[in-house]
Amino acid sequence: MGFTLIGGGINLLSQLLYRHQSKLVISLLGRPDPLPIALAGFAWILYVITGLWLVVGLMRGALLALNQQRPRLGDLLRVDGRAMLRCFGMLVLILAVLALIVRLAQASSWLLTLIQPVLAPLPLLAGLAAVIYFSADQILSLPLTLIGGLNPLAAFRCSRAATDPHWLQSLGLAMVLLGLVLAGFLVLLVGLVVTLPLAACTLTAAYQQLFGTDDRGRLTGS
Repeated sequence: MGFTLIGGGINLLSQLLYRHQSKLVISLLGRPDPLPIALAGFAWILYVITGLWLVVGLMRGALLALNQQRPRLGDLLRVDGRAMLRCFGMLVLILAVLALIVRLAQASSWLLTLIQPVLAPLPLLAGLAAVIYFSADQILSLPLTLIGGLNPLAAFRCSRAATDPHWLQSLGLAMVLLGLVLAGFLVLLVGLVVTLPLAACTLTAAYQQLFGTDDRGRLTGS
């Protein structure tokens, strides 16, 4: 919880700095202002880095706790560049696939609007179903990348192979994790200090049920 407070606080401050500076990019004279542009770029990079650092630290803490080890703040604060790069690649891949699904659904809906407007909502509904299926299908891709030590493409394929036979259980797990995060937001963001570590432990426990307790990605340094 202490690590979540530190990492989440820095991440939130960087997000607020980015929003503030992005409004000042254009000066009162209508010209680009170099200082706000530089600060906005710095804030965005810091936001991404601290977000990755927070995810990796939470996953490391969950792995230590589930392996009957007491996580220390120093363990969670440790920066693991390789794990963060794998995490970044995995998140980019997932977001790219989700964006592709949404764009295809929007394009199909636009074409149907020209041909038969009554059928225009159907591609959007199909896109929503595809997003739900994909989200549950890739629920284990993050621990596969961090704990399993797989590259993003390998984790993508492995998560699909592991969750397809148990897709309904994967959907239930995704809904539980979403409910935990939403519950944290409802308590004025303070609840995230509790719900984020709990969500990380839940996801890690689900991973260990299928793939064992070995730390192949050397996330804990062992």
